[in-house]
Amino acid sequence: MTGEEMIKNPFTFYLFAYIVSFSGVLIPGPMTAVSIAKGYEDRRAGLKIAFGHSLVEVPLILVIYFGFARFFSDPDSIINLAISFFGGVCSSTWVL
Repeated sequence: MTGEEMIKNPFTFYLFAYIVSFSGVLIPGPMTAVSIAKGYEDRRAGLKIAFGHSLVEVPLILVIYFGFARFFSDPDSIINLAISFFGGVCSSTWVL
């Protein structure tokens, strides 16, 4: 099954999204640290953090589902190069 066929089939798309999301949950990171720290201060901190995270995640999943995956699959596309460049710049500034 190719990537395009997998994305067009809703069942495999949701299964793939679930597996990718689950792998992110298993790796503790900044989101986990913020959730724990803020959870001591506010009972609804987890809901607020999850809602804020979904504001970024859901549109990205929809964009990929509705056919923009071809822009991300070509390594020489301007979109892929721009995302890589800005991601590298942001990562570099956070490390310093």
